[in-house]
Amino acid sequence: MTAPRAVVFDLGGTLVQWADWEGGASVKWGLAYDAVRAAQHGAVASREEFVAAMRAAEKAHWERVDRDHWSGPPTAVVSDGFRRLGTNVDEATLLAALDGYARAVAGWCTVYADTRETLATLRERGYRLGLLSNTWWAAAWHSADLAAHGLAPLLDELVYTSDLECSKPHPAVFREIALRLGIAPEACVMIGDRQVDDVSGARAVGMRAIWRRNDSGFPASDVAPDAVVDALAELPPLLRSWGGA
Repeated sequence: MTAPRAVVFDLGGTLVQWADWEGGASVKWGLAYDAVRAAQHGAVASREEFVAAMRAAEKAHWERVDRDHWSGPPTAVVSDGFRRLGTNVDEATLLAALDGYARAVAGWCTVYADTRETLATLRERGYRLGLLSNTWWAAAWHSADLAAHGLAPLLDELVYTSDLECSKPHPAVFREIALRLGIAPEACVMIGDRQVDDVSGARAVGMRAIWRRNDSGFPASDVAPDAVVDALAELPPLLRSWGGA
């Protein structure tokens, strides 16, 4: 068995957590609505209608990701939301909505207590470290959060599916992060909180896969992980047991 030389991390639910994500959705989209109103000097709809349309568009996006392993640019969700309102808007209005949403989610995540120490330990041992995240958000939003939390210097390569044509568990995105890391897939280890997206996708291209156990109710996969952990701090000894540094 090939010794591991690189570790690829999922983002949400693995390196960071998003507190009260569903409960805060109306607040986030409400701030996007305020940004649109300010940009247009008027309302495109009522706040309630706007929030409902954008949440429906976001839900439809993730349903398509689950069904087709598709991905699209950040403007796709907001464009769909405006279509649901029966409103044609210009590029400036789309960007205003995205800017308002970006300000709303900035700093929303919190970093797990053992994230920084684990990343630093693995870097000291010579591992290449990557990030592979399913997201419709602009890469700059996530990267700004990573920088603010001191995680950016600890990761060698960042891959967000909003920049790609596919999402996890499509094999192409796992091959992409391996290519950017310069490490063959069989020497890469993927860790994530989703058994389908992270575990089955990684195993399909020859990566070993670790499931970060959680109770979020994500669909289970019929592909078993190579290991299960409850915390990132378990990674360094586990990788050593597989012949790594």
